[in-house]
Amino acid sequence: MSEDTTKRTFTVDGVKYSVVQPNLEQLTEANAMRAKAFNEALQRGDLLRDQLDTELRKRHLWNDDREEIYQNLRQSIIDGEYSLSKGGIKLNEAKEIALEMSQARQKMVEMLSSRSDLDSNTCEGKADAVRFNYLFSQCLVYEDTGELVYSQGLADYLLNQDSPAAVKGATEFYYLISGSENLDKALPENKFLKSYEFVDDQYRLIDKDGRLIDQEGRHIDEEGNFINWVSDDEFEVVDSKGRKVSEKTGKFAVDFSPFLDDTGNPVEVKGDTSFIDEETKKPETEDEEPEKKPAPKKRRGRPKKVQPEKKEEEASEEESS
Repeated sequence: MSEDTTKRTFTVDGVKYSVVQPNLEQLTEANAMRAKAFNEALQRGDLLRDQLDTELRKRHLWNDDREEIYQNLRQSIIDGEYSLSKGGIKLNEAKEIALEMSQARQKMVEMLSSRSDLDSNTCEGKADAVRFNYLFSQCLVYEDTGELVYSQGLADYLLNQDSPAAVKGATEFYYLISGSENLDKALPENKFLKSYEFVDDQYRLIDKDGRLIDQEGRHIDEEGNFINWVSDDEFEVVDSKGRKVSEKTGKFAVDFSPFLDDTGNPVEVKGDTSFIDEETKKPETEDEEPEKKPAPKKRRGRPKKVQPEKKEEEASEEESS
């Protein structure tokens, strides 16, 4: 990723793209398009942002109880920030406070999701979308040539806005023009966690060896699956209790033994056996390898010297005598 503040580069399917800062002419056109979209939405009778709270309550998406929960979460973050700023407590306690702050922020975001969804349908939300879409269609280029990806302009982008390049590019463009990429770095809890090496560069929890863990200290892989490290560079997938799981089937990787009846004898499976992992199922009969005889022991010491046979001539002389 480029660190240039005038553009950001990225790659999708082997193709390098860049999003660049809009020029004055493009900004002027985008603002005019936003004003037009806003007026059209207002004339249709669409909501204004100032009416969101009332509308949310009318639709039973917000009430006094939710407001109280939201404000309590907000206060817990403020209190946590004070504790981290003051210090003087055990490091593990401070770590827990930081993690609780992070969880509180996430809950606040989840609570506001309905508001965000409704905001996109307000006059301002629709107008902002028109402005952003136009600017993005004018600012996504091929890195090697500088040519526009959407040579036909806004309409071209809207027809292809679900493509991988468009989705990734829109995110990069948002970071470029808003400067919000570094928001996570500015959060006090993340500053603390990073300073004491509790998280990696992506603010994911890690152990003292730099391996990913969840908030309970269990090791996980990049996808969040529980794992158990068996060596410095190898691990096996497990469940939340540490029991080995087959990566192929997702079933427990254990050797299956037949169930027993009341007398202790094996019970034959007569129905569906899909609950048994085929990789670990023991075969009913196994061909026994023939017993190998031990190799004869080698005798130690010098070998006996073999006497040479007498020549036939000497033998015949002895017989004649």
